[in-house]
Amino acid sequence: MVLSRVLVQTESASARPTWGGVDWRCRLPLQRDQVALVVLSLAEGAPFTPVQIQKAMFLASDKVPGAFDRYSRYDFQPYDYGPFDWQVYSDVEQLEHRGLAQIDQQPGTRWRTYAASHQGVIEGQRLAEQLPREQSAVLERIVNLVRGLSFNDLVSAIYRAYPHMRARSVFRD
Repeated sequence: MVLSRVLVQTESASARPTWGGVDWRCRLPLQRDQVALVVLSLAEGAPFTPVQIQKAMFLASDKVPGAFDRYSRYDFQPYDYGPFDWQVYSDVEQLEHRGLAQIDQQPGTRWRTYAASHQGVIEGQRLAEQLPREQSAVLERIVNLVRGLSFNDLVSAIYRAYPHMRARSVFRD
């Protein structure tokens, strides 16, 4: 199973450096748009297709829930090609308005691609450094996984790992 080989759920933080008994690293959970920026930045400006960004954020929500502030989470529901939350697109659009993301319409298609801008890569990597090392490592593996699989292989892998997300699917593998 592709997902189980690549991803390891982790919530335990490594030993935190302290000085005088105080943790000097900021480990506060991030808002969901900040996690989206981290995910985009880990591709270093390379674009995500719609299915890639949706599945990356779904896996981030499932495998690294501690990265998200508990009041700022996605609510993925089964949809045409598996887990979907329109807020992912909304968050990336807000990042674009702030100059941190770039959304491009693909010529001859109805879909767009989503990438971190140069400033978004810098800011996203700064945010990634605030996360526990294990969380940022899992996010990096998620990005490499979703960007490394074809559309069919990615959707099929999600359905094998999360069969309940197939409920409203139009995809047949």
